[in-house]
Amino acid sequence: MNPTTSCNTRPTDAPGSAGPVGPVGSVGSVGSANAARATDNASTLAPPRWLRQLIDAFWRGVDALNPRTRLAIALFLAVTLPAGILLHHLESQGRAVLPGLPRALPMSIYDDAVLAVALYLAGALVLCIPVAGLICRFVLLRDIREINVFCLALREGRQPRPLALPNEHEDEHDLLRLKRNLEWMAHLVASRERHLMARLEATDSRARHMEELAVRDALTGLFNRRHFERRLAELAADARLRPPFHLMLVDCDRFKAVNDTHGHAAGDELLRLLGDVITEAVRAGTDTPCRIGGDEFGILFACPDENSVRAVAERIRHRFAQCQNHGCTLSIGIARYRQQGEGRADAACQLAPVTDAGNAACAGEGAPLAVQAMVARADGAVYAVKRRGGDGIAVR
Repeated sequence: MNPTTSCNTRPTDAPGSAGPVGPVGSVGSVGSANAARATDNASTLAPPRWLRQLIDAFWRGVDALNPRTRLAIALFLAVTLPAGILLHHLESQGRAVLPGLPRALPMSIYDDAVLAVALYLAGALVLCIPVAGLICRFVLLRDIREINVFCLALREGRQPRPLALPNEHEDEHDLLRLKRNLEWMAHLVASRERHLMARLEATDSRARHMEELAVRDALTGLFNRRHFERRLAELAADARLRPPFHLMLVDCDRFKAVNDTHGHAAGDELLRLLGDVITEAVRAGTDTPCRIGGDEFGILFACPDENSVRAVAERIRHRFAQCQNHGCTLSIGIARYRQQGEGRADAACQLAPVTDAGNAACAGEGAPLAVQAMVARADGAVYAVKRRGGDGIAVR
């Protein structure tokens, strides 16, 4: 046998072969045809559109029923359908439907069987709904009520009572899984609520801090000029219903000399010291100590007693003199708020203020004349003390 010949021989030429294999395209065409036939068969077996719509409408109607009604229908069908079929056969075929019974069955037994089946059907029809309610309450509704109470507490923002759950297993029923998911949801809601409350408290704290910074003087920690003007307007607006208040203006004598001799750092330290002295002397939350500008300070006293305000001024003056060794003193002016037209309040405001404190407060745009007059009188009292050499208190 020639090896070359055997190697070059095509297998399809051998006897008994199926012949040459066709091109690849023909195989693909056969597969496409088979797939098309399978699709046609599936479309032929599919139910018509009206039947699908009818089935969908039936299941929508079933879903609309409550569990008690659905269970009652199921019980009715399961209990009465076999009995109904039996009664039908008893009526139509008589004794032949009962296998194993003798042919000659007395009519009385036949009538008793029909009567018993009929009574069974009537009792099942009457008791079907109450029994379904009891079964629903025992099997389903108790868990649903517990879940509703749990969800209602979440809806109202209250912490719900934990659900009674056994140890977790893999083959748990759907209601138990639902309860576990609700427990996890409540846990996540509570943790996120705590996180949000912490964020809100932090935001509120930052807002209060920023508000404090907006009304506080950075150097002394006292209120700034803007808060002084706002508080002054508030006290003036409430003066008709409350006793009159007092304004104290404080000016540091020879402060410029300290700045020129010892530098601005020493001057800043002196102002901080004066701010501390004022803070210790006034009532926190009642009186309003402010740094108006430079070395001028203002204090609003919600107090109608002039002697009490003078006593505070003496305490501030003596305490400041004891706490520093630069030789600085304080010129303090005190004025009581008077309603517009009381005494010579309107005319007093025509006095040109001398200090920066007077210019800051008395020249405010839209300030009532009574407020301007009070600030002008306190500023004039400060100027009168300065003309006497400082280190004193004047009341106007």
